[in-house]
Amino acid sequence: MNPEEALRTDVHQALDAIARPTPELLPAIAQRLRPTFRRRPLRAIGQVAAVLAVGLVVGGVVFATHRARVIGPAPVTTSPTTPIVAGPGANNAWVTSQQSSNNAYIGDIVTGIDPSGHVVGRINAKDETRSPDGSHLYALTDQGVDVFSAVDGHKEQTIHLSPISFGVQTPSADGRYLAVAGDSMLQLVDLLAGRPIASIDVASAAQGTPVIVGSHAEHVYLVGKTITRFAFDGSRLRVEQQTTSHTLACDGLVAGGSNSAGGLSFRVLADSRTLVAFCPMNGAVDWVDLVRLTQTHEVLVPQRNPFWVTPVFSSDGNTLYLYEGGTGELHVIDLIHQAIGRSTKVASADANPLAWLRSLLVTEAYAGAIDRTAALSPDGNWLYAIGDFGGPAGVSLVHLPDLGVRGRWIPDASFNSVWVSADGRTIYLLENGDHFRVLRTDGSQVAKLILPASTFGFIVPTTP
Repeated sequence: MNPEEALRTDVHQALDAIARPTPELLPAIAQRLRPTFRRRPLRAIGQVAAVLAVGLVVGGVVFATHRARVIGPAPVTTSPTTPIVAGPGANNAWVTSQQSSNNAYIGDIVTGIDPSGHVVGRINAKDETRSPDGSHLYALTDQGVDVFSAVDGHKEQTIHLSPISFGVQTPSADGRYLAVAGDSMLQLVDLLAGRPIASIDVASAAQGTPVIVGSHAEHVYLVGKTITRFAFDGSRLRVEQQTTSHTLACDGLVAGGSNSAGGLSFRVLADSRTLVAFCPMNGAVDWVDLVRLTQTHEVLVPQRNPFWVTPVFSSDGNTLYLYEGGTGELHVIDLIHQAIGRSTKVASADANPLAWLRSLLVTEAYAGAIDRTAALSPDGNWLYAIGDFGGPAGVSLVHLPDLGVRGRWIPDASFNSVWVSADGRTIYLLENGDHFRVLRTDGSQVAKLILPASTFGFIVPTTP
């Protein structure tokens, strides 16, 4: 028996004497200490000595720990009153599984699953995003953008661009345009026409994430350490204004890859001149005036560790929900009045007894990825919140008008990502171990599948 197995056995035997069998916590820690091919998410783990310290304190934890099982109320339905109108295929979930060669990331297998639990298609791609109406998926290639149908994953077209080795893509809010920034170039694509319509060298501008504003893409912002505003006159892009100093807490917008998979961490408000951005590194919410290119306000939200908080915007863009899966804390940010409206805790009390100890010894951070531990129903009435770090927590049903927890589904299961279909009638859950569940709004299970190895997140509609 190797040291890892011996330590795991000692912990389980001690804890099983007073509670039900403990989830496989220590193997998950040890696994993260081994080499991994993933480009994202990359988890920054503490020293190996921290793991060994578990053995020194297990005795104290065993005698100090008592776990009471919480029995939820009667089943509750979260079915929306009015279906949400969206594009074809918008109710299908698309989930990414990373692929590697010689321990290097080479792309994703993107699997489409419909509300009945059937696989509708698979795509080989990388650097994916999804249209605001959910009907298409876009994947960057060396030569341009591949456009796939969200109905069954078939490729509809390739839009050829100037060659790029690495880029970040963002659609306009209405889904008409796509901006691609990479290799010192900003390119603007008309998705309806299926062709690029403008490009500009941005070597002297900020490297960052593109944001399109205006029904005809009148302005494109490149947001990084500095912010550059480009004007588009229908045929060409030109630099209109540029800042010269630090503007945002994160020195830019956190986007691209799996950061865009569960929804962006920023949003342009309805006035078309205010950008709100959440920084997962320090919990800052920044308001930026896009006309003056200045930060006008900032709110700091407490978080235990970087990248623990999932940002979820309401459909009208007036509210930002910040949920920390590691602690179960939920903060409601009023984006109009620029303040924290309410804060509460919606975590399950039935957490793994060593989860707190692990959080002290192991720093959980993501170099380029945010776990999507919360999802909002399209009608804005429900927030589906899951735990993190492998402990059983199930799915908490949070009624948003009063932030009350109305119930909990599958309390013995451990999930790491959640998404709700466009019509609000199907809840998709990615479980640890590449297992995938499809639920109805009454909590009944439609299907359970096993996906390809290294599945890590959803590709969901992207609204900037």
